[in-house]
Amino acid sequence: MADVLRQPIRWVRDNVFVTRSGVAYAAWKLEGLAYGLGTTAQKEAVRAKHQDFLQSLTGEAMILGLVTASSPEEIMGKMLEDVEDPSAQWMEECSLTYQDLSDNPAGERLYFLIAPLSRKTPQELVNTFWRSFDLSASELTRATVRPPAEAWFNTWRMRMEQIEKNIPSPFQPRRVGIKAIRWITRHLVTRGAELHSSYEHSEVQRAESWINAGTCLPEPLLDEGALSDMEDVTAPQRKLFRRRFLKVETGDSAPAYQQFAVMGLTPQAGFVFPGAEFINFAASISHDIDFVLRLVITPSDRVMSKNRRAESNIRDQYRQREDSPSVVSGNNEIDKSAMALSEYVGELTASDREVEVAASIIFSSAGPTSEIAQDEMKDLRDMYASEEWTLDVPLGGQEKLFWDFWPGSTISSVANEFSQITTGRAFSMGVPLTNDLLGMPHGFRFATNITTGRFSPVLISLAGLAENDVSGSMGFVGELGSGKSVAQKTVASHSIDRGAQLIAVDHSDNQEWKALAESLTTANVIDFMNPVWALDPLRIYQSPAQRIRETLNLMTMMLGVSVKDDEGILLNAELKKIQNKDLEIGSLRDLKNHLESGNIHEADRDVARRIARLMDVFADVEFGQTFFDPSLPPMDFSAQATVFCTHGMALPNAEQLNNPEARKEMGVDKTMGRAAYAYLASIGRNIMYADDSQETVFTVDECHHMTGSPEGTSTISDAIKTGRKHKGAVLLGTHSALELGPPELRGLIPQRAVFRTRDVQLAKQNLEWLDESYATSEYIDLVTKDLAPMDSSGSVPEHRRGEALFRDHLSRVGKVKVLIPRAENRAKTVLTTPPKVKREA
Repeated sequence: MADVLRQPIRWVRDNVFVTRSGVAYAAWKLEGLAYGLGTTAQKEAVRAKHQDFLQSLTGEAMILGLVTASSPEEIMGKMLEDVEDPSAQWMEECSLTYQDLSDNPAGERLYFLIAPLSRKTPQELVNTFWRSFDLSASELTRATVRPPAEAWFNTWRMRMEQIEKNIPSPFQPRRVGIKAIRWITRHLVTRGAELHSSYEHSEVQRAESWINAGTCLPEPLLDEGALSDMEDVTAPQRKLFRRRFLKVETGDSAPAYQQFAVMGLTPQAGFVFPGAEFINFAASISHDIDFVLRLVITPSDRVMSKNRRAESNIRDQYRQREDSPSVVSGNNEIDKSAMALSEYVGELTASDREVEVAASIIFSSAGPTSEIAQDEMKDLRDMYASEEWTLDVPLGGQEKLFWDFWPGSTISSVANEFSQITTGRAFSMGVPLTNDLLGMPHGFRFATNITTGRFSPVLISLAGLAENDVSGSMGFVGELGSGKSVAQKTVASHSIDRGAQLIAVDHSDNQEWKALAESLTTANVIDFMNPVWALDPLRIYQSPAQRIRETLNLMTMMLGVSVKDDEGILLNAELKKIQNKDLEIGSLRDLKNHLESGNIHEADRDVARRIARLMDVFADVEFGQTFFDPSLPPMDFSAQATVFCTHGMALPNAEQLNNPEARKEMGVDKTMGRAAYAYLASIGRNIMYADDSQETVFTVDECHHMTGSPEGTSTISDAIKTGRKHKGAVLLGTHSALELGPPELRGLIPQRAVFRTRDVQLAKQNLEWLDESYATSEYIDLVTKDLAPMDSSGSVPEHRRGEALFRDHLSRVGKVKVLIPRAENRAKTVLTTPPKVKREA
């Protein structure tokens, strides 16, 4: 059937289809397993799952691995999804991304399993013959073509359900019907000639009747060697010998040129796993290489009888050798055959579930010209040759290999000739069913997934995660200049343009986040060194209860007292008078004046004056103006972005925080810094909680300044834990994962990015936080030496900037390249490299 001139599928119902030969098949879409950036233990686990998969099948099977490119329109649609009223800035970003992807299409690899449902019993062979005969006779006489009988369909469906039940759950088998078959066959005839729309899965609904597939599937015109392109049909034989490709036409698309190669020889010395993934190799190059596996899987107990015959033949050869006077010739070959048979039998009997796999492995390259198709295949063949594998491009077999990809086709004589026979365990080392996807189905483009040669966009929607009851919080760690702040600002910038509001705490001296905020329509920039807005809790909050609570928390920490001390008790009592409207106080300055006045109960005046004098100390320092200057306008909570610039603000070290005596000896600057950071964390949380329908991004760069205090840690932890309920996410950036806070806080962050960290100890800490299994020498080397590596001048080449290891919300780990916004004005606001020194003319 592989030599047919027509596509073989005739009838389709649910996920069952029947060929013109009367043979029934079932089709499923399979999910690949994360592999490319796994540890050795993780890769061995994936291999074991592949072995389990192979052992769950018996008989013939076809596995298709097809690369599909997502059109720019599709990616742009995903970027606009769930954005109710896109801003002009976001529409510009989508438009520029569209242009970018037009030159560099993104995509993924899809996997389909096709398994026959007809058995080769005498009765079924008769039934198959009559179905084929009835179809052929009806077509010849132009009579009505009758679909398969209902009884046959019921039998096939039962067998399909049994096969499906045996497929291991990690591969997530999903039934596919006529829609998928149309997509597959369209892909096969036009790959290389046009950009395909990505496959969109839809669940197969049980149907009451058969679909006549002959009316809706393509009938390709195949021209081996593209002889129709040759001007001189009498060309020398040597020229024809070089034309090992296929021209495919359908009549409604441009011609596609395809070349097929089949795996021949394997390494003579064997191979070691991981490192010799003989099918997965094809995923490591950027070309769109499809593959098909034509498998015949036989349980070991049925293979043993064949092996016993082989053993008998070897015994005969040994007896003949004993009778022969020759001591050279083929004697050594007999020993090798005996040893190989012994090893093979040992592998087959190692497990009761072991199977023998006879596999033909076929690869296909494609392009709009034959030169492109051949060049891409040459790259693949060269890569395999370097690992001592051989891919053959058979002359005269290109058309047959084309049909070997077609669902429902019988394996061709060419593919059968190259069949490789091995055990299920050995074949599982090819790990064909892998996918290294990262991110979400829709959102902003955060990065490009560069885990394998098949690059794809990493989309993120922080609000989308919250709506699905998943925390959208992210952590960014890496050394100075590694790109973590740029990545953090990229996430914030895109979120803002999609309608989110931003709260940022920025400790940098060059006020990195200020530029981003000032590019927006409305923004608050609170610079403690040069304040223009007030953060006085008695002025910025409207709710009396909130005003009192936030004031009490700020003042007790700033003054270094406890709510159980005399000072704390008095502050609470006087603030309650405000809440009960027994006292008219509108600012911290008013509160200080009140405590100094005669309106305080006589017994409390000494304590009140001590509080007022302490407040004077903090009101006089430059950082204190933001809280105590009544002439400053109160901060506006309705602004799209609020940035707190805390440069120059000192913070206590761990010893001063943990030692009560040392804490009492802290200077004004550190006492103020500790109180301010805890208060800012509280403001950020309050803004996040104000409107549950409004997406809020609360970001803290150099977050060790905030997580360094118990109060700041507590507030950040609370914001991460409950943020998803309020459509909020927390972004934290620092140099070491340990600075993100205690283990509980670090563990709450689902999305994690590790950037270049050249210090080995820090790299290990960051990798342990990324995923404990990645704290190995292999990945320590990657993080210290091969993430955005510096050249001899100390700079990072443009094409390597933004590289990081990224763990997404599903705990999948891959290598990415963070992409700054495409829009020029946004790009300038997220880049943090300081300008070069201006030289005088």
